[in-house]
Amino acid sequence: MSVDNGRLALPDDEDDEDLLEAYGGGGGSKTERQAQTPKSTKSKQSNGQVRSISAQFHSTNLSPTVASPSVRYSSRTNSGAVVASYGASENITWTAKQSFQPEVQMLQAFEDEPPLTKPYKYMYQSAQTIGDVLNERILSMADEMQDVMLNKGKEGEEEEYASIGEINSGTFSTVGRICCDCSGHLNAASVLVEGWAVPGRSNCVPLDLSRVESFSIFPGQIVGIKGMNSVGSKIIAQELVQGKTPPDPSSPITISINTGPVQVVVACGPFTTSSNLLYEPLTDFLTTLRDNPPHVLILLGPFLDASHPLVVGNDLGESHNAVFNRCLRIIASTLEGTGTRIVLVSSSRDVTSPMVYPTPPYDVSGNFTCVSDPALISIEGVVVALTSTDILLHLGKEEISFPSPAPDRLGRLARHILKQRSFYPLYPAHESMCVGMEQLENHAHLPSKPHLLVIPSDLRYFARDLEGCVAVNPERLAKGITGGTYARIELHPPNSSKGMHESINVNILRV
Repeated sequence: MSVDNGRLALPDDEDDEDLLEAYGGGGGSKTERQAQTPKSTKSKQSNGQVRSISAQFHSTNLSPTVASPSVRYSSRTNSGAVVASYGASENITWTAKQSFQPEVQMLQAFEDEPPLTKPYKYMYQSAQTIGDVLNERILSMADEMQDVMLNKGKEGEEEEYASIGEINSGTFSTVGRICCDCSGHLNAASVLVEGWAVPGRSNCVPLDLSRVESFSIFPGQIVGIKGMNSVGSKIIAQELVQGKTPPDPSSPITISINTGPVQVVVACGPFTTSSNLLYEPLTDFLTTLRDNPPHVLILLGPFLDASHPLVVGNDLGESHNAVFNRCLRIIASTLEGTGTRIVLVSSSRDVTSPMVYPTPPYDVSGNFTCVSDPALISIEGVVVALTSTDILLHLGKEEISFPSPAPDRLGRLARHILKQRSFYPLYPAHESMCVGMEQLENHAHLPSKPHLLVIPSDLRYFARDLEGCVAVNPERLAKGITGGTYARIELHPPNSSKGMHESINVNILRV
């Protein structure tokens, strides 16, 4: 696959068509296929005929089942409606100054660890490797929480962390990982806390939370505990510190009044309804962008969801790669000449991607910036954290809180990501996830608090300020048999007396 002047060209797939024909899935003879499709781009241009975006998604190999339009989607009446917003209402333009091309860069979680740019070996990791990674996470968070956990006395009298299984009749401070003592869901009576590895000493004991005024915990969460362990077999917690928000980024923001605000559009897959593969929501979305193109377009997978009913039922008349490539070709050709920078974020739900997290970038060429899931990028110095994995839904299924029901559940779930300094702090991971622990430690870490956190989820859309970070859940562009939502984001030059979070405007719109 290649791109010529921003237009994605697909490889010759005649052999694939012949193979599909042999199994009854092809679209007829070579002569018939040529009669059904335009002879060449040149002839189209010479006749002044340009196929609509919708027509480009109609392949001759699509069966009637795959190509039947969604009545529910086409009958919607709220297209373009703003359903949520964030930021000040003054000075909003929602229009990109096309003479300005903002700089987009990939960032790394650690100085000595480059961003994930290529596939890696997975499906094998030793228990020792997993244990080392989990232990390192506890030690790392313990270092970060010292200023809020340990009392600073005179020199030589500073408080130190106690180990989890250490007998101590007085109040002490320690750090550990929340675990569950059974195979079911976590509850207040089944909470264990696992500490760092100490030779010859137990590092996992029950945690009594009956004296803690409020808490919000989940398996895998690293917490600071102040309490007692008079017999060495149970910690009675008096105070729970649920992580620590990372520091602000140190990079300068280079957006200026002269260049104008940076326009960003974010949409997350699936991009087609569950009833067909016509990509009707993506078609309407691209039509809107063609009329008002942004500086940066961020598209998060999946582009062809492995759980799509037509994929599961093997009802396609063409290969998975053919569908995926056609999507990218149409996206590239629609925005050709607009100056829009297209960022593609991979997804382990994509049928063409490895089913592992962190997920390597898509292997495509052309006018695309392909990044892994998760990823950190910089747009003119504005740090943007991206993930296509539904960590909010996964956390929501495992988290318990007291008192219940606790207010602002969505905001609380999103705060866990910041306070745990990880895109995916849940352990064990959700049953749908295959996690490479070493890569998770290297590429899912949040070294600083991003200015913008994009966390798409099946949970309800939102855009809000979380401790100086603007968190946005644009939901999905397609939701079942109907359309979903996407986000328009405007990044203004920051005011010297205010943080960047007060210079960001967000609108979440229905497709």
